Amino acid sequence: MRFVVVWADWNGYDIYIFMRKCYEQILKLRRCVVLPGLINSHTHLYQNLLKGLSPGLPLVPWCNQVLFPALDVLRKGMKKHGSRLAYLWTALATNERIRGGVASCVDMDAVSPEILRAWQEIGFRGVLAYTLANKWVPPELRASEESMKQQVLEFVQAYHHPYELTTVFVAPSTLFLCSDDFLLWAGEQARKYDLGMQIHLAEISGEVDDQKEVTGHTPVEHLQYLGLLNSRLSAVHCVHLGDHDIELMAKAGVQAVHCPKSNMKLADGAAPIVRMREAGIPVGLGTDGCASNDLLDMWEEMRAAVLLARVSTGRAEAMMPREAFQMATVDAARVSRLDAGELQPGKLADIAVLELQGIHLQPFNDQDLLNMLVFCARASDVRDTIINGVTVMRNRRLTHVDEAALVDEVEAIQAEVANQYSEESHYSKESTR
Repeated sequence: MRFVVVWADWNGYDIYIFMRKCYEQILKLRRCVVLPGLINSHTHLYQNLLKGLSPGLPLVPWCNQVLFPALDVLRKGMKKHGSRLAYLWTALATNERIRGGVASCVDMDAVSPEILRAWQEIGFRGVLAYTLANKWVPPELRASEESMKQQVLEFVQAYHHPYELTTVFVAPSTLFLCSDDFLLWAGEQARKYDLGMQIHLAEISGEVDDQKEVTGHTPVEHLQYLGLLNSRLSAVHCVHLGDHDIELMAKAGVQAVHCPKSNMKLADGAAPIVRMREAGIPVGLGTDGCASNDLLDMWEEMRAAVLLARVSTGRAEAMMPREAFQMATVDAARVSRLDAGELQPGKLADIAVLELQGIHLQPFNDQDLLNMLVFCARASDVRDTIINGVTVMRNRRLTHVDEAALVDEVEAIQAEVANQYSEESHYSKESTR
């Protein structure tokens, strides 16, 4: 069932928000700010078990020495512990997001029904972007192409519920991980079942150079050649775009996703976010995965977006805090294909309540509210999070999960995962020298 905001009022001291079908959720608050729930436009929740493990590597060596060994460890872990492992990494990451006022995300993940079960039990709004790859990734780390195609259709049938908490995207990982035929198949399913489609695009300069050498096209031009540039598509990273690429994306109605902290950590470069937004391209904000961030903190991501835009352009006015906030709400909702991101009648009742008591928020200068919040607020300032009209965190206590028991269970297997990862990544380093 869909719960929406039907009325809101502010009288100078207290805030009242009424939500259809949920009248008991009337908020009366002092020294708080009520905001639309934030939306993480791109992440990889399976990487939540890899926090703090990634060394200083650029993307391709990072994939070979960090990501692929980690995937192998998780694959072996799921053989030993079953699908419970997928539930654990999802629940742990989801709790972190809820604590920061995040109400939904697009998760490009190693696919398991347990991901969606965790979201449903916790009450989180999730978009599962079903990851597709039939090239470069070691064969033992991916299913066969036919198996992936069958599983995508099964997941769409079982979990794509636009008026409930879970929806499904198709997500060919990158152009260099998918054959053209596989990309075209994914695009056809998106059209047939009215799905979003998400892809990593032009993250590093080598990707652009290689695509030009093989096809004569930039990555964006190649998607246009295949007929896949359209309003269903969200292109993640978009660091190395030319003016013609931006023009093509804007004309086709493509959305972009900016992951500033990940791009800085992997030394990808600075995406031309200012030029994309000036061209009319909606740009959502995402954290990427914990192996390349290492947090799921959208408040840090908003700050990073502002600061990176300014330093990369040499213009202090290049991006303002209100624009970063829009990227984490309204534009992120467009990327996620959700009717959310605003506290307006008829919008989804996804809400974050931010408390203004912290010493780092004193004195609270509210002449420019978003300037103050984006530069000064922290995820830990979020007091309550409401998703679909249901309070999933009240007074910083999660209402639908035993967080302490969850952490204990994760810690019981994390040492095993970390030790095996260390062995696998050491072998990978030796084998790539």
